[in-house]
Amino acid sequence: MGSNRETRAAEIKTRTGSLDAVQAALRAADEIAAALQAHLTQEHGAHVEDRSHTSAPTLDLLRHARERIAMGLREAKEHGSQRGS
Repeated sequence: MGSNRETRAAEIKTRTGSLDAVQAALRAADEIAAALQAHLTQEHGAHVEDRSHTSAPTLDLLRHARERIAMGLREAKEHGSQRGS
């Protein structure tokens, strides 16, 4: 019986570690997207509202990517809290 508990604990630890890695990767991707957004707005004067600027579509893509990343982080957290229960 102890072996089953140990195996289960090891599986949970592995899943938790994998989830932590996914969350870390999503956070890193979000930081990269944020840095790109900041660079485009500060260094190139790009603004999403100004559709005439050549960087506007890129800013749109970055904004959408960051929204999807945030959604992924929320889902990963929910999945992790459900697993821990």
